Amino acid sequence: MPIRDVSERTGVNPVTLRAWERRYGLIKPQRTHKGHRLYAPQDIERIEQIQQWLARGVSVGQVDKLLAPLNQTSPSPLKVTSQPLQPESPLQAEPHWQPVLDEALNALKVGHLTRFDQSLNQVSAIYPAALLMRFFWQPLLHQLYLEPEGARRQLILLQLESYLRNRVGARLTHRNMQSKDQKRLLLSHLPSQQPKFDLWLAALTCTDLNIPITLLDDMPDWSLLHLIDQQQPLSGILLLGHDKIRALKPSEQQLLQALEPSCWLAGPIAQIQPEQFESNGWQISHDWVELLGDLRQ
Repeated sequence: MPIRDVSERTGVNPVTLRAWERRYGLIKPQRTHKGHRLYAPQDIERIEQIQQWLARGVSVGQVDKLLAPLNQTSPSPLKVTSQPLQPESPLQAEPHWQPVLDEALNALKVGHLTRFDQSLNQVSAIYPAALLMRFFWQPLLHQLYLEPEGARRQLILLQLESYLRNRVGARLTHRNMQSKDQKRLLLSHLPSQQPKFDLWLAALTCTDLNIPITLLDDMPDWSLLHLIDQQQPLSGILLLGHDKIRALKPSEQQLLQALEPSCWLAGPIAQIQPEQFESNGWQISHDWVELLGDLRQ
């Protein structure tokens, strides 16, 4: 399989696959006479094993010790071990993210977005999107919200949201050109006074998972959902939200019930106010990262 097909199948973007090969020697695909990578079934299995170890908190630099050597055909320890890791095992520890997190946080606090971008690119080239959410973005946002309230924290959050919006825009311009004939997932957010980090991060995750999307900052009018689906048939609708909304009018409920694509509600509103959407046929997702992984498959 060529690298793009492998990326679509495993959810690991080509940049990361190349880094696993060049920097860490974790995989070794064959090459065509023109130098293009070709991956065999055992390479796919190995990539999936790497993903499993990373998800268990093993750093990418330690994964090679847990896999069978490249010239062996025996499965990795992960495939033959049925017992869970013991709490005292050193493999249970998270990878060494703290230096990268500290660098990224310090860069944001002084408004040095170029340095922040370099820190993010450093880990984005190595780890898949779901692990970035777990080990980078979630701890980073948690630390930022621990900052004392005031103008300084507000400025940091605004700069980060602006950075993410620009990063998403650049990614979508490139990815949507490649998937112009495919159905897209409509990704939007209910109006909120809070930064919409989950929207931008969900969009970035979709680009990493090769999920074509149409992105709207806000969804203030339910009729827009039908208009968009008429313009370009949708593969689904994922709506994120922070705050409780007013009760839906009967006409709005009819619009939601008449939607043909699969519809999901995620974010804090999925816990605060699920009944309004469930009663209209929407599915509730408490973890949009997991949901996007399922949609890719």
